[in-house]
Amino acid sequence: MDSPVADERRSQFMTRLPAILQWAVILLVSAIITTAIDYAGLPAATLIGPMLAGVTAGVNGATVRMPKPVFAGGQAIIGILIAGSIQPAILAAFLRDWPLFMFGVLSTVAASSYLGWQISRWKVLPGTTAVWGSAPGAATAMVLMADAFGADYRLVAFMQYLRVIVVAIVAAIIAGLFVDEAIPDPQPQIWFPALHWPSFLATVAVASIGAGIGRLLRLPSPYFLGTMILGVALHLGADVSFQLPPGCYRSPMA
Repeated sequence: MDSPVADERRSQFMTRLPAILQWAVILLVSAIITTAIDYAGLPAATLIGPMLAGVTAGVNGATVRMPKPVFAGGQAIIGILIAGSIQPAILAAFLRDWPLFMFGVLSTVAASSYLGWQISRWKVLPGTTAVWGSAPGAATAMVLMADAFGADYRLVAFMQYLRVIVVAIVAAIIAGLFVDEAIPDPQPQIWFPALHWPSFLATVAVASIGAGIGRLLRLPSPYFLGTMILGVALHLGADVSFQLPPGCYRSPMA
């Protein structure tokens, strides 16, 4: 029978690999999992696939980390993605049926907050990790905010994206069993579309300026919040459109 030390060494095999091989393993596993999820017809394949690959690599002792500028840029792009998804029609629908929307939002937030508080009080998870992990809404935003407030963002990411996977699977099953509607043929993915220069330049400018404003104001998760706030103001106030990588639209927030 292997000793615990031997098991731990075996589970940390990626630590012995050079950085370039660690990245190669992570990218290969990401591609395999993403392809499998996409082939199964589940949403958010390009989000969940790399996430599971990163979790697997971390458990097995990977030591590589995203460079800080790349990480900050990713947060800014997520902020623009959320800002661009807020349309005036959504606000009109909210104002028309605001009591129903408010009841649904407040009841969901209250139930999830109570559950997170109980998990934290029972010390199942450390600190405020349970609160952030059980919070409803945009999973990526919750992970970034948890990191900014000192919670264990890795556990928060696991809780949030496990919910994404479960919801995606349940929604796909319910839609297939109970919705009698023809499903349109999926359109081929264009990974390198032609640039629409005004939208592309607006995206780069908002990401850069918003991240700088967020850092200047010392916002929590400044690159994300600063860009999102500026993007929402420009998108709704000045009808500015953004151009993001196609993979962003195939990885919706949950």
